[in-house]
Amino acid sequence: MSQEISGAEDQAVKAYGWAARDSSGVLSPFHFTRRGNGDNDISMKILYCGICHSDLHLAKDEVGMTIYPIVPGHEIVGEVTKVGRNVTKFKVGDIAGVGCMVGSCRSCDNCTQDLENYCPKMVWTYNKHHEDGSRTFGGYSDKIVVDEHFVVQIPKNLPLQGTAPMLCAGITVYSPMRYFGLMEPGKHLGVVGLGGLGHMAVKFAKAVGAKVTVISTSPNKKKEAVEQLGVDEFLISHDQEQLQAAMGTMDGIIDTVSAAHPLLHLVGLLKTNGKLILVGAPIQPPELPVFPLILGRKLVAGSAIGGMKETQEMIDFAAKHNITADVEVIPMDYVNTALERVAKADVKYRFVIDVANTIKSPYSTATTSFPNSEPIEMINFNCGICHSDLHLAKDEVGMTIYPIVPGHEIVGEVTKVGRNVTKFKVGDIAGVGCMVGSCRSCDNCTQDLENYCPKMVWTYNKHHEDGSRTFGGYSDKIVVDEHFVVQIPKNLPLQGTAPMLCAGITVYSPMRYFGLMEPGKHLGVVGLGGLGHMAVKFAKAVGAKVTVISTSPNKKKEAVEQLGVDEFLISHDQEQLQAAMGTMDGIIDTVSAAHPLLHLVGLLKTNGKLILVGAPIQPPELPVFPLILGRKLVAGSAIGGMKETQEMIDFAAKHNITADVEVIPMDYVNTALERVAKADFKYRFVIDVANTIKSPY
Repeated sequence: MSQEISGAEDQAVKAYGWAARDSSGVLSPFHFTRRGNGDNDISMKILYCGICHSDLHLAKDEVGMTIYPIVPGHEIVGEVTKVGRNVTKFKVGDIAGVGCMVGSCRSCDNCTQDLENYCPKMVWTYNKHHEDGSRTFGGYSDKIVVDEHFVVQIPKNLPLQGTAPMLCAGITVYSPMRYFGLMEPGKHLGVVGLGGLGHMAVKFAKAVGAKVTVISTSPNKKKEAVEQLGVDEFLISHDQEQLQAAMGTMDGIIDTVSAAHPLLHLVGLLKTNGKLILVGAPIQPPELPVFPLILGRKLVAGSAIGGMKETQEMIDFAAKHNITADVEVIPMDYVNTALERVAKADVKYRFVIDVANTIKSPYSTATTSFPNSEPIEMINFNCGICHSDLHLAKDEVGMTIYPIVPGHEIVGEVTKVGRNVTKFKVGDIAGVGCMVGSCRSCDNCTQDLENYCPKMVWTYNKHHEDGSRTFGGYSDKIVVDEHFVVQIPKNLPLQGTAPMLCAGITVYSPMRYFGLMEPGKHLGVVGLGGLGHMAVKFAKAVGAKVTVISTSPNKKKEAVEQLGVDEFLISHDQEQLQAAMGTMDGIIDTVSAAHPLLHLVGLLKTNGKLILVGAPIQPPELPVFPLILGRKLVAGSAIGGMKETQEMIDFAAKHNITADVEVIPMDYVNTALERVAKADFKYRFVIDVANTIKSPY
């Protein structure tokens, strides 16, 4: 077989697997891309992949950390098909295994002690990101690319189907049994739960001559445990007489059960200095029986998989003792049924997918993240800085996926068009706002409300349907489906146009929808920043009366003289507010800092509308009584659909409206974000990307 060696890093490769796309946990065929094979990587054709109970938890987002779409699977064996030029452990044709992790920092104390599994930057095999931002996808797929450090060699005498589960289930019990001194002849080991992990613990312990007692809720497992696995004793966990007879007899217990269960009787089974090791993780923390621990100098500890050196040691130990997992081999299209059976504990002891023979990868029908259309490529000229860029860069709302490239107020020049593109040609000036994708088929999408699509894809800090990351406009170029791009009229200055793709549409959309952009209407605008000054400009363009409500008296002169504001109220001046009560048809509230709504509702006429477009992190109190007495409403609004965004841009061109901006170079961006945090700018920063980013490409 010829040796295929990659240099530097290959281009991303197409892959095919089965993925869950939402919390139903149902998996279906999925086309995606994997990162290219780098100097230290190997590429593998996946032959078999075990099904772990955590695959079910993550597919259904039962622990609240799933990134959809998700391709599960971290018990992988396969054949090496390509090696990087620095690879020394593998050659093409070798059989190799990948377990629960595919990356770590390689430099922290844990990593230098071969404990990569406890590295703070450890990268799981799926549902995580590599340092370069690329997604990790698991073994329910046809191929995988992994740094050779995180791959183990599979000895030739091990059957592959039974080896795959050992890369999670096996190492999860082997590691603590070794570390806590429980894999020694004559030791008495208790094993709680006789599933995928539990039966591996039994096999390892029996291989070294330890005595093994299984503690289980299922009496029907006793016969096989004793006759097939060689278990010495079998206790029913709810049989108090059996438990009482075994009190104080065990050197250690490996608890593999993730369902909620008490620990008191398990601690009681331990000898003095006994060790209860938890490798199953109940979602609800169990009660800790402290008094029995104190009286017997016993310990309760946790353990998670094992480092790479220890995982290879475990595989070699298994090969020496002819140990593999007991499995049921299934085809790929049985995976959803298998997961249902896992949920019911209807498996003995592990499902393993015969990936290579049953996945049927149809590359000719690969989908992309651009349904019904083709993308355009743009070189970015200018990008506005939105306050949400700061929130997300600092992860202030707890949803940031690092590394993050912010920016969703983008204007640029089209440099390439897909073959089905009809709206744009090379050389056109175009704009990209807050979103770059949606399902295009739900009720919202069919009504031109893509901004409310449940599957809407933000311009950055999200993923396309194919799993690829979205990165924003603080960059030299972007590729976007033409449906999510607007045409920029030639008379609009580009620096002032960029912020309208977020700040502009965010106020234009609710002003239009709620009937507040009409001559003679009286509009209140809370906050005179990026959004607020755009609301003023749009309202004045149609002949509406505008009152600004602000905490900053020093903004009054410019608001009146430059923006044409009719009235300016200081929000903490009760006399001014009282005089204006009941005078406004509607209010656009652009402020995201915490503030009371009561006086704003009071400013509204009967049937008045308070529209919130700023989102305080702490929910404000809702003044229900004033709403009832005036048939007033409080509503929210988020950006706008693509049709409405183009309408807003065309309206701005007709009325010569752009944002008031301060143009900055790319290397000033951190200072600009600091000034955004202090509200020290007027009214939007815009990065001169094209002239200052100095792209090496």
